[in-house]
Amino acid sequence: MKVSDVLKSEHSLILRALDVLEAMTLRTTQGEALDKRDTQDIVAILKGFADRHHQGKEEAVLFPALLQDRRQQYFEKLCGLIFEHEQERSLATGLEEAVETGNPREFLFCAGQLIQKTRAHIDVEERGLLHLADLALSPTEHERTVTELLNFDASWQKQVLSTLLKRLEDMEETYLNRPRSGAMAC
Repeated sequence: MKVSDVLKSEHSLILRALDVLEAMTLRTTQGEALDKRDTQDIVAILKGFADRHHQGKEEAVLFPALLQDRRQQYFEKLCGLIFEHEQERSLATGLEEAVETGNPREFLFCAGQLIQKTRAHIDVEERGLLHLADLALSPTEHERTVTELLNFDASWQKQVLSTLLKRLEDMEETYLNRPRSGAMAC
């Protein structure tokens, strides 16, 4: 397994959550009231999985591994990605506040920005960073990094992740008319 395989599988789950959020925004623009439980759950998925877990492992495991290169040739690229992570965190917090206050206009703004920025960020990572990581790390560093990525926050994965993924499948069925896949591997 490669570093890119681990992170791309998580990107696919984040993109699924963004699809649900986008469907929620469409319903809201058509005048439908926000379902508080569903919107709280999609925020929990985006903050818990996309940010805390996925971006957390990039920042705690992958980026430091890439910075081991003494020439520091990746420093600026990684700073840019961290900046984008911070923007996404801010938008997720704004989305959470909009849900809690029941403000559909703010919900639509934050959701739209978060969807756009996160999709673009994932595209940048998949076209550049992940390929770079697979090439830049020595075989030993690569193996160690994959192990650390897979083991990152293992207790959270066991206690919380399966519940979040089940809720994602529930919402995909509701908002996207997608039948349950039964596969929630990550």
